[in-house]
Amino acid sequence: MEDSRIMTGNGNIVGVKKFVGDSTQHPNFDNSKTYRGWGDWDEHVSILCDKLEKDSNISSDGALFVYGIPRGGVTLSTMISHRLGIPMVSDAPSHWMLDWYHWRMRQSIELKSTSRTIIVADAICDSGKTIDYLDDAICNVIGGTKNPTEWNIIKAVVDVDPKVEKKVDYHVNIKDPNQWLVYPWEVGSLELKTI
Repeated sequence: MEDSRIMTGNGNIVGVKKFVGDSTQHPNFDNSKTYRGWGDWDEHVSILCDKLEKDSNISSDGALFVYGIPRGGVTLSTMISHRLGIPMVSDAPSHWMLDWYHWRMRQSIELKSTSRTIIVADAICDSGKTIDYLDDAICNVIGGTKNPTEWNIIKAVVDVDPKVEKKVDYHVNIKDPNQWLVYPWEVGSLELKTI
């Protein structure tokens, strides 16, 4: 199953990407899949939230918000938002996140937090390409530096490939690079069917 999508940012076309969801075309995996249940997922989210709560940048002033990278990150960010009492932003890609902050300031809408910490959540970091894309998008918004001093961008995932472990700040599991993980919300997805 191939899906060509036009990616937009604030109404402007920013690129066209081809997504391949057919398991027979995946370059790294065979067709065997490891299924995670909701019980395992819930336990992993609890472990991740415990780690985040111990972070001094989050515990002292809270995080401004948590952003979930679609699709698995949305589920994770929703759970983090509920458990840690942090607002969630799920409406747009990374370059919009900071616009949200500035828009509220221009409208004189008071923020409950003065925190400059943002949690970016995703279920998995396999190749690191999504994190790289996110870093570039944030970098373009906040002035061309990957480690801005005025913002603390925390990247949190449940599963990470050992080759890209350093790209995230928090994770729960180091995954087998050849293992295809299927999360509970993916069960029954057309993308998992083979030809």
